[in-house]
Amino acid sequence: MTGFRNLVDAELVPGPGLTVITGDNGQGKTSLLEAFYFVATSRSFRTEKLATLVQQGREQLGVRAEIEEGPRTREQRAEIVRGTRRVAIDGKRPKRLIDYALRTPVVAFHPGDLELVSGAASVRRRLLDRVALFVDPHGYDARGAYEQAVKERQRVLEERGERAPDLEAYEPLVAEHGARYQAARERAAQALVEHLIPAFARIGPEGLPLTARYVPGGSTDPEVFRRELRERRSRDRQRLAPTFGPQRDELELVVGEHLARFHASQGQQRLVTLALKLAELACVAEARGVLPVLLLDDVSSELDPHRSLAVHELLRSSGGQVFVTTPRPELLSAFAGTAARVEWTVENGRVCAP
Repeated sequence: MTGFRNLVDAELVPGPGLTVITGDNGQGKTSLLEAFYFVATSRSFRTEKLATLVQQGREQLGVRAEIEEGPRTREQRAEIVRGTRRVAIDGKRPKRLIDYALRTPVVAFHPGDLELVSGAASVRRRLLDRVALFVDPHGYDARGAYEQAVKERQRVLEERGERAPDLEAYEPLVAEHGARYQAARERAAQALVEHLIPAFARIGPEGLPLTARYVPGGSTDPEVFRRELRERRSRDRQRLAPTFGPQRDELELVVGEHLARFHASQGQQRLVTLALKLAELACVAEARGVLPVLLLDDVSSELDPHRSLAVHELLRSSGGQVFVTTPRPELLSAFAGTAARVEWTVENGRVCAP
């Protein structure tokens, strides 16, 4: 990796099982996980603004990885050069970014993921999209065309009104791509809920139920979608945003008898979040047929018995390569036998490996 955030340029060889990354706060542990995530997905789990990943004073960054899958080894490279993202697999540029992202599945947990429970619906929609990418990649691929058509329809509504003839051209496109994207979201939600409930039952307190319900914002039927668009033109123009479609989806999480978003305690939020990660891991493994790489950022902080059990369940369930950051490696000593363990230390951006 070169030019990535505050990290000193380095070449690293991780272990095949558990790699524990230690160091004080602010040294670069999370950035190291982010580099792994970036080379696997071409994205960051911390920011949408990829230009911020480039080290101050540098014009570009690059992360290259050699990845073993079964008997084959491939090279993946992700770069940002003068603000432009570039990716390659074995030296060849894939046709689409989605093709690149599907090759090496990763599941990441970081402190910001607690918003999966307490945050806005948009955070849960991003989780559904990550799962949809694997369970229905063609449906997920409709997202770009859908969002572009929605943008154009909204522009016509606001500039030329509800009777503008352009709407008859854009709304069929919105309906076609929106229904396909909605179907991918629905499949993702079904898969996620199927794995979420038993995951929470394993790690949550006995007698505390978790239920989840997918509330679609659109329809998987293009005709229904198109009819709703027509009927909502006035409302969408007034609100300056579309009121029908997958951008309105919600995944409702209920702990006990109350919505987790408003009533779950901090401890319950952590357990539900970890259960969601277990479910995401299971969905991706089932759809892709390989074990995702698991990235756990600062998961050992404030370990109580239930959360300790949840961490152990994540490590055990992954069965594959796991990277864990912590400022207190002694808290993970109980997991030393989970897999072949390697320890790295990060200090002032420099990674010291054995």
